[in-house]
Amino acid sequence: TECCNGQEGLDQLKENQYDIILVDTVMPVMDGLEFLKEIKNTGSKDFIPAILMTGNDDLTSKIKGLNVGADDFLQKPVNQKELVARVMSLLRLKKTHDQLYIKNQLIEKELEAAKKVQEYIIPQNFSHIPYPSITGKYVPMENIGGDFFDCYPIGDNATGILIADVTGHGIPAALIVTMTKMVFNVYAGKYGSTADLLTKVNSDIKNMLLENQYITAFYCIYDRSANILKFTNAGHVRPFFYRKRTGKIHLLDTSGFFLGILDEPNYEQKSIKVERGDRLLLITDGVTELKNIERDDFGEQRLAKFFTGNAESTGKDFCDSLFSHLMSYIKGTERNDDI
Repeated sequence: TECCNGQEGLDQLKENQYDIILVDTVMPVMDGLEFLKEIKNTGSKDFIPAILMTGNDDLTSKIKGLNVGADDFLQKPVNQKELVARVMSLLRLKKTHDQLYIKNQLIEKELEAAKKVQEYIIPQNFSHIPYPSITGKYVPMENIGGDFFDCYPIGDNATGILIADVTGHGIPAALIVTMTKMVFNVYAGKYGSTADLLTKVNSDIKNMLLENQYITAFYCIYDRSANILKFTNAGHVRPFFYRKRTGKIHLLDTSGFFLGILDEPNYEQKSIKVERGDRLLLITDGVTELKNIERDDFGEQRLAKFFTGNAESTGKDFCDSLFSHLMSYIKGTERNDDI
């Protein structure tokens, strides 16, 4: 289609589809540069390569043309062989772009499906646990991530509580999350020892993991009848245990390596007495390693200060307040991990 000016060209683009555009810099009503600007401002997802035909051979004009949306140049008077060669080159580029766009759309659909699966396997509430009161919040860096948590009723008087972090992000991490969560679901109710459970899980998932992939995890069992919290840490960020009576925080840790690394990880179990009003905060390194604009980590000390300063806040209010505090700390800086 041949148009007399830029405005007519824009009207044609609204009504028809084109594979390539040849545009002259000098046109009435709307010149070539303004025409390319208008195409760019439409926000269309379609890629239509544009060749700008110009009588100027200076570098400044070419840079200006590229900045407003030109993909190639032709010096007037136009050489027909050069014109055909440049058109065919850009058509090959468009074909590749369109193929990649279609594949990307398929990937986006797969990611959305994976996101829905992950939303299903990560609990939105813990109403099935009568006591203690448990609340969780998960904000992945991408559509899907590698962090997960869960709770498991154990007999009549105990509850297992898990938080874990798979290395990496995206679909590979999400697949490992799904498989690992299934393993925990199978065995959590069968083990009264936190160390024994993690040993069994380690054995089952070791051959599932990709090279250089591992899982950090913290698992604890709260015994309501004895008011005892048994716990094992497999290389995870140390949880914060707040003792209301003293107003102090204890960091819970044990010996033992990441899940999926060693055949014999030798996990250790410890325990701590639970008193009325005590609280437990489980996190991943996406919290403590969150960096502000100066690249300083949020760290354990800032988290401890927030925890003690908000000791009376509970449930969703506490989780939302902590997340808001973290976002205020980074002040718009892009996160590099799940929270």
